[in-house]
Amino acid sequence: MMSKEDPRRIRGRAGEEIARGYLRDHDYSILESNFRTRYGEIDIIVKRGGVVAFVEVKARRDKQYGEPFEAVNLRKQGQIRRMAGMWLAANEGDTALADCDFRFDVVSIMLDENSAASQLLHIEDAFR
Repeated sequence: MMSKEDPRRIRGRAGEEIARGYLRDHDYSILESNFRTRYGEIDIIVKRGGVVAFVEVKARRDKQYGEPFEAVNLRKQGQIRRMAGMWLAANEGDTALADCDFRFDVVSIMLDENSAASQLLHIEDAFR
């Protein structure tokens, strides 16, 4: 008996793929995707110029529970900050990161019935 995959997982993967395409189209280099720690996962880590951004992707099909970005609450922000610290520690000797600024972005995506983006909002420095 095959188990049906969780629709949230499918939606999440579709949202992350859309976000990676959007970020590449806007001249970001993707350093890593799906960086996992015991605290959870950072969806995408990108660099453009002298800025490294830790990107949380939220995708939804409807606004029953609000805009996708609203799910990145203070608890989730703290979790992402801890994971970013772990990523920075793991990449401590990387000279390409030496003079970089760091920030936290959110890519908020509304998906249509075909899992295509009907709305995409990139919030830079979202944790300020």
